Amino acid sequence: MTDALFGTDGIRGTTDFRNANRQRKLTPELVLRIGQAVGWVVGERKGGGRPWAVIGRDPRISGMMLESAIAAGLLAQGVDVVLAGIVPTPAVAYLTRHFKADLGVVISASHNPVEDNGIKFFGPDGYKLDDALEEHIQSLVLDPSRAFIPCDTRYLGVLRTDGALQEAYVDYLVRSWRGRRDLSGVSVVLDCANGATSFVAPEAFRQLGARVEVLNGEPDGLNINESYEYITPRTLAARVVETGAHLGVAFDGDGDRVVLVDEQGGIVDGDGILAVLARHFHRQGLLSVPVVVATPMSNFGLHDALELLGIRVEEAKVGDKFVLERMRALGCILGGEQSGHILILDRGQTTGDGIYTALVVAARMVDEADGRLSRLTAGIPRYPQAMVSLDAPRIPTPPTEVPEIRAVLDELQERVGDQAEILLRYSGTEDKLRLSVRTRADGDAQELEGEVRRALEQIVGIVSRMVR
Repeated sequence: MTDALFGTDGIRGTTDFRNANRQRKLTPELVLRIGQAVGWVVGERKGGGRPWAVIGRDPRISGMMLESAIAAGLLAQGVDVVLAGIVPTPAVAYLTRHFKADLGVVISASHNPVEDNGIKFFGPDGYKLDDALEEHIQSLVLDPSRAFIPCDTRYLGVLRTDGALQEAYVDYLVRSWRGRRDLSGVSVVLDCANGATSFVAPEAFRQLGARVEVLNGEPDGLNINESYEYITPRTLAARVVETGAHLGVAFDGDGDRVVLVDEQGGIVDGDGILAVLARHFHRQGLLSVPVVVATPMSNFGLHDALELLGIRVEEAKVGDKFVLERMRALGCILGGEQSGHILILDRGQTTGDGIYTALVVAARMVDEADGRLSRLTAGIPRYPQAMVSLDAPRIPTPPTEVPEIRAVLDELQERVGDQAEILLRYSGTEDKLRLSVRTRADGDAQELEGEVRRALEQIVGIVSRMVR
């Protein structure tokens, strides 16, 4: 256990324990140790009194095993534990803050396949733990000389399950509704990816008066994210058009991302959502700082649309933690990623919340656009852009510093033009390389994707040869 434990979004690993190609195995033994380390840190920071933690998870089958392991570690260190059951990641952030817990824990691997899982932590303020605290926990877990002695019997933590926490989160979503009228008469199709939103998202929309059809809302522990169409939910779009629905909403496995579909089947990704919300907040005078934070993955159309309003798009590194850091440093309330990870730092929000974001847009749709999302997105330009991801082993050298890879990227730059921006990076949550290109030049997006895919296939081949 010498490699880094925390990535860009908590801890990720595989529960496919016989997979020799994956370094990080989330075994019960490792997760127990993580729970002990975190429990010790929480008790130390509490400085008196009995700390307690709330744990939520997505439906993947390994979640029960890992939930038990981390709960055991916390209990051994004298931390009381309340299990919220299957709830979205942002629900745990809300519950931790609202009920004044000392720690929030999420067992989830978000949009990753069922074989993967992960652990995210929230502090008492509802924000994810900062880098310094993650590094402290990591050093404790990875130090082989460090032993965690359980508390004496009378000081062990107590475990209980509270099904009402799921209802408390739904109540919060409904109370946060921003519309002048509710969703009565509005037909909505929700694709829950057989994930953590499968129960709470339909309930929230129904309580607000919507007619709801649910796709992929029957998790069985193994089917999470099987239907998830990253950024481009074509199946959902077809269903919206087929049924004449007003709105389609696609969530990822843990519910912190959302992509929307308008009544014509048009797909509204994170960039489109940011543009719609920025326009609204600008009109309402809510952008005290005229800045929206995005990443180098954002389409240049977002920049141009907001520039017309005097709103600057500031770019942070890819990853919601980096977007959030920049937002808090600048004092702005709106930011996010093209993937649909949207951050709206108002009304107690502290992390990406797919359901909350969808409801904020839905309120604008019924109040300002006669129930037609396409009216809200009209006039937002979209330039050719492509992003391709492929499985790839990790190498210690940054890929862009490898001469063979640099040559492939230089050749790609020649083909797509000097004005195009190219970004090659490892995913922070999966064992994949991602290659993206964005430009303001005219061109065919499918042709651009083909160029990007061919280049990335060459790069993956180079990386694979380097690790043999």
